[in-house]
Amino acid sequence: MTSWAPKLLPAALFAVFLAVACGGGDEGDGGAPLPAAGDVLAQLVARVDQLETFHFRLEHENGTSPIPLGLELETAEGDVVVPDRMSAEIRAKAGTAVVRVNVIGVGDEGWITNPFSREWQPLPEGTNIRDVFNPGAGVKAIVGALADVKVLKEEEVGGASTYLIEGEVDSGVLEAAAPIAEPGLTVVVKAWVGVDDSLPRRIRLEGPFAPGEPENIVRKLELSQFDEPLSIEPPI
Repeated sequence: MTSWAPKLLPAALFAVFLAVACGGGDEGDGGAPLPAAGDVLAQLVARVDQLETFHFRLEHENGTSPIPLGLELETAEGDVVVPDRMSAEIRAKAGTAVVRVNVIGVGDEGWITNPFSREWQPLPEGTNIRDVFNPGAGVKAIVGALADVKVLKEEEVGGASTYLIEGEVDSGVLEAAAPIAEPGLTVVVKAWVGVDDSLPRRIRLEGPFAPGEPENIVRKLELSQFDEPLSIEPPI
């Protein structure tokens, strides 16, 4: 950056200018300076690239997401083995009724329990677990595409100190997590990133993924149990 810095700018003033330009200089709740947004984001991206397993919980505010079998997803909770295995319990709406089903995805194959008999059955032909929800690919796509990132404050989540960062992604990026996503909409992303380990402990996605969704829809993703031993196998 020094190639374009004013040659006569006093050293102390130039240092302040650099801190502001790179997102530093703010203070956390304890009075300590917050790190530069670019540093937090770079460490987050690198850590997400290394993730092998994690537990997740997804919740919706002010809306749902369509998934196979005519269901509307409300919540999902389960485990992920990166890059392509997932097991989860889902709460969804079927018309006016609320049902709970389990889903398992292994590579390009997927299974879901029948809402009534509870027996396992393959997902409809032409669909797989990515048509339900793919948190592994979704988290990686989101953090890799974040723009206009700011570090807002330091905050505790699940007993861990985190930096709350905020940025934006184009809605098309979210197709990695939810195939309903279409490009052209701005989604505000808030992420709580571990101070000591750069792990993404919470991600909040504010705004629609596709035309027709409520403007105030929010998807909240809680992440935990990182890199613990885990095996996910076909159910039948």
